[in-house]
Amino acid sequence: MIIAKPKTIDEYLDIVDQAIFEIDELLMCAEDEGEMDYQLTEMAHVYEHLAKILKDLHAYIKDGKHQFADGSDLAFMPIVKQARNAIPFADLLDLLNDVHRSGFES
Repeated sequence: MIIAKPKTIDEYLDIVDQAIFEIDELLMCAEDEGEMDYQLTEMAHVYEHLAKILKDLHAYIKDGKHQFADGSDLAFMPIVKQARNAIPFADLLDLLNDVHRSGFES
């Protein structure tokens, strides 16, 4: 999946929303598959945690409380680094983190 680097906060929020959508889809699949897809079921708690972090991020940005370009990683990056192979939308999370770290291009 190739997504252009966001140039505005609204575009950034669209990508946050896309990541949340992807997580919700995985959680629905985990629920539907049950024990048939062990890895998906095992990762459900990780996906739920990622969703919470992303929803909090969305709220902080909307409230004007999020600081971009501070050079730090977002709170979900340790999870992404540890479970990258089990996160099909890791590229979205990498993009969000990259823009968070470096800011928007003018």
